[in-house]
Amino acid sequence: MSKFKKKKKGLPAISTASLPDIVFMLLFFFMVSTTMRETDLLIKKPVLPTASEVKKLEHKSLVSTIYVGKSKDTRISGDKIQVNDKIRNIINIYNFIIYLNFIS
Repeated sequence: MSKFKKKKKGLPAISTASLPDIVFMLLFFFMVSTTMRETDLLIKKPVLPTASEVKKLEHKSLVSTIYVGKSKDTRISGDKIQVNDKIRNIINIYNFIIYLNFIS
């Protein structure tokens, strides 16, 4: 009888057949679980104006929300200005606008 030499095989190749399933499962998970950014109003709900024209924004990262109205907190009297998620005074608004002009 002859002797057969056994060849040592290396590691088997990694199967990529289930890779698309995993990618789409992760994509679906993040699409379902992610929420859009919501602004917490620190002032009473303002009366919003109606839009008469629509213009596409070039740099969406520079968008800021500004609300003006009465504060929800009864200890604070008078009209307040909310920029993004913080109540600010007039001096801070001026610095904020100068900063935005400096960035763009």
